[in-house]
Amino acid sequence: MAAKVIKEYTNGEITVRWQPGECIHATTCFKMLPEVFKPRERPWVKINAASTDEIIKTVEACPTSALTWWYNDSKRTNNNDFHKMEKDIKQKPKVVISENGPLFIPASVDLVNSDGKILKVNEDKYLCRCGHSKNKPFCDGSHMNKGFIG
Repeated sequence: MAAKVIKEYTNGEITVRWQPGECIHATTCFKMLPEVFKPRERPWVKINAASTDEIIKTVEACPTSALTWWYNDSKRTNNNDFHKMEKDIKQKPKVVISENGPLFIPASVDLVNSDGKILKVNEDKYLCRCGHSKNKPFCDGSHMNKGFIG
């Protein structure tokens, strides 16, 4: 089994974690904040190129857990996690079709295979719609290279 790659970037106030194995290449990060998220450069995250608030807003818009963040000062908490959880509890779960991308199934919905085995527990799931994923039924971002429209 390959090691799970995790990269962390800090501006002193917060740390942003990127887990490429979770990324579906939705492009949300670099469309929202192109001065920070530069996929063609290395390192691709320029953490000091924008304000902490702008980075937090962008990371929280990531449709997967590929990008996450936390305050470096242990006395400060990420209150957005609580508000997000509270909001999710009050809402009926929704399956969302991403434009030209995967099908999103929230963590509150179990995904069960034909043998009755739950595939992911308490995790958001992104299912391939283009048919090109090498990790079916999950999206691996192949739709980006194949020009999937749907």
